[in-house]
Amino acid sequence: MVTGLSGSGKSSALNMLEDLGFYCIDNLPVSLLGTTLKLLSEKDYRKIAISVDARDKESSERLSPALEKLKNEYNINGIFLTASELILQRRYSETRRRHPFSFQENFSNHEQKSLTVGECIVREKFLLASLQGKFLTLDTSQLNPNDLKKLVFELVGGEKSRDSLVVVQSFSYRNGIPIDSDMVFDSRCLPNPFYQKDLRLLSGKDDEVISYLSSNKVVQDFLGDLYKFLDVWISAYLNKERSYITISIGCTGGRHRSVYCCEQVSKNLKKTWRVLTRHRRLG
Repeated sequence: MVTGLSGSGKSSALNMLEDLGFYCIDNLPVSLLGTTLKLLSEKDYRKIAISVDARDKESSERLSPALEKLKNEYNINGIFLTASELILQRRYSETRRRHPFSFQENFSNHEQKSLTVGECIVREKFLLASLQGKFLTLDTSQLNPNDLKKLVFELVGGEKSRDSLVVVQSFSYRNGIPIDSDMVFDSRCLPNPFYQKDLRLLSGKDDEVISYLSSNKVVQDFLGDLYKFLDVWISAYLNKERSYITISIGCTGGRHRSVYCCEQVSKNLKKTWRVLTRHRRLG
């Protein structure tokens, strides 16, 4: 299932799933979900990707119960795409497309009320709020279509796509905490390689920065405490209601300390979990 806010990249995600061999259906009405899955499974389709959204209040209210019912018959996983309101408004301004909520019918007099893009986004976020927690949330605010396709490929293209997934990502506090975070850790208390002239232009993936940080006791104590915490609590998050968790580690610029810690945490977690590593500030 692919769902989320209009303009967040559902079509791009669906295109990548089609490239991965999924039979894809875009904007399927909620009322047809059960019938469609039944017909496709009878024809021996095993990889199906369906995009659904909240075109109105009724469909958004019916979507969550419909999915819960279908989970008893099918192995259903999903991606919920989102983005900041500013980014979504910018995308609609650039494409000049009309938001699906632009015209809402007033049922008392059957007249249509025109809404601004901002009002549409707020209304859609409200209607989909209860659904977001059921799926893996991807914030596409800083992703172009190619970046999103690459991420979808990494998420579902591997052999272990049905296993629990731990996403570990680095970020810059200057750009704000990623809204898809489940756990957030602040590495700004650690020594900053930025103030070392020969390290400033490097990143936490370069050997020189790795050597600088790995030789510091404070950094290793920080990571040791982080390993212990995650060993205990990741399992609590990855219960039967969800199959993923997103761990975000930030520093001021998102290039040195957070990237190094992100890489080390990912390496440690890969002993137990399927891990996807992302760096928001590195190209």
